[in-house]
Order: sequence, then C-alpha cells, then structure tokens
Amino acid sequence: MSEGIGEILERSLAYGEMSGSDCLRLLQAKDYSKEMYDLFYAANKLTRDLFNNTGEVHAQIGIDYAPCPKGCRFCVFGNTSSQHLELSLEEVVLRAKEFKRAGADAIYLMTTAGFDFDKYIDISRAVRKAVSPKIPLVANIGDFGSAEAQELRDTGFTAIYHVVRLREGRDTQIDPKTRLETIENAKRAGLKIFFCVEPVGPEHGNQEIVDLIFLGKELGVAFSGAMRRASTPKTPLSKHGEITWTTLAKIVAVTRLVMADKVTAHCTHEPNLPSLLAGANLVWAETGPNPRDTHPDTSKAGGRGLTVEECRRLLWEAGYKAR
Repeated sequence: MSEGIGEILERSLAYGEMSGSDCLRLLQAKDYSKEMYDLFYAANKLTRDLFNNTGEVHAQIGIDYAPCPKGCRFCVFGNTSSQHLELSLEEVVLRAKEFKRAGADAIYLMTTAGFDFDKYIDISRAVRKAVSPKIPLVANIGDFGSAEAQELRDTGFTAIYHVVRLREGRDTQIDPKTRLETIENAKRAGLKIFFCVEPVGPEHGNQEIVDLIFLGKELGVAFSGAMRRASTPKTPLSKHGEITWTTLAKIVAVTRLVMADKVTAHCTHEPNLPSLLAGANLVWAETGPNPRDTHPDTSKAGGRGLTVEECRRLLWEAGYKAR
C-alpha cells in the first residue's frame, strides 16, 4: 500500500478528520488496485455501521420540460429543449401517490429555474395533502429568497436539494454566490440541505472535486455523495464523454470519509452497484421530465429513470435493507 494511505483509512474508520491532501491521495488510487478496494472497504464500513445496513430510495417528479434561462451546459433544458411540456397538478399528485405506494422514503418535486413559484406552491400543497405527512417532501427548484424559503417550509417541505455545481458560473449562467445565498435562506427557514458533488465529468480535476466535497461539509448538509454527468446528446459538455462507475465510486467513497458521522445518508446518482459497495446507501427513482434525458418522461420506455421497485432491488443486490 502507498505510504500514508493505510493511516488515512484507519483514521477515517474512527471518524477522524480528513484533510484536502488526504482526499487527493485517495482519489489518485489506481483503478482496481488494493488501495482502491481498501478505500471502498472503509467507506462501505462507515455507512453500514452508522446506518445499520439500511438504504433509502428517494423519488423525484419532474414537473416541466421547458427552455431554461440558466443555460447550464450539461442540461437538456438549457440547450436542446424547444418544446414546453408540463405535468398537470392532478398528474403530479397521481405520481406522488404511486411513489408512496411503492415505498419511497422521500418525494422530490423538481422544476426548471423559470417555473412560476406560486404555481409550484399550489402543486406542492396538493401533493402534501395527498401523501402521508411522514414522507419528507423535498424541493428541487431554482434559487429563491428568504420569503420563498419560509413559504416552502410552511407548505410542508422539510428539505431542499440545492448545490453549487462543479464550475458553477462557467458551465452555467448562475453566480455561485447566488446558490450559496439560497442555501442559507433555506437553512434559516429550518429546511435541511441535501447536497451532492455534481455533475462530475472527465473534464473535472481532483482538486475542484475535493473543494466541492469540503464545501458540502462546511455547509452542514444532511447528506452528500456524488453524481456523474450524463453525456446527454446535444448538450455542449457531451463531447467530453462520461466517467466510469468505478471513478464515481471512488469519489463517493472519499466524500463518505469526509462527511464521517455528520450525515443522515450518503447518495450516488444515477443508481449503480459499485457506489453502493463504496459508501453510498441512497439512490433515486425518477419520473417526468429530467435534465439528463431528452425523453419527455424519463420513466417511460427509452428513458433513464428507474422505478422505486428497481431501486429497492439494487439496494437488495448491495446487501442493504430498504428503510
């Protein structure tokens, strides 16, 4: 084993502090080397011990498929979408009930950044009324202020999914400070922050990945993890291709060590078995429009989204009990 890596992993198993240089050394572990599998073991053990070998399936409903003003270079809405499709309130409620029936542990409502906030609240109230109050409701929308954060909380949301993406402000038309302001607005309103290192592509260097890992820790997020960037046709960044599931699993594992015992779960996306053996225990089912899919409904034939049942099966394959 490379000098020092064993000590880093031993320290992580005792929930010790990780440094940026520690993370860089771990990310440099060669694919399929002993160091890589030792890293996977440490992250996997932390998760299984902390969460009693239990995994989670969160379920996301995309509400609209529309041109988005933010121009994210990895997103179909900012680049390839000319049509405007929108699920009706009744259809969103129907899909939320189906996710509840299938055993989802949380329901996310996602829109493009230009979606009308008042309409979003109306839809969300209907969903909140239709599903058990025990199921967390999570907002995945554009940036918002303090008043909107409080309204989300009053509507019944318990958390938001909101991140500063890799190369935010360069590959997107969003100032990273705006993303951080939204996160602080949500925290002041009592909303949990769900976070992820994303969207990771071959063009990203280890240092920028490590910087984002530690940003999540500094923000005190409820969970972190990592998502690879989908090489969706016609999006500008598709020319770079994708990272492998193995590379993603390494990032998931390192992120897991950094977050130690300060999180309620650890995620990977899209759902994949390597990451579930490297510290992840949370995956997503998806339906409706999706920023990584040119298909207008990602859960239909030809789409990318998995069902709750397929995600639960994947957890089972990894040896997790579904919550």
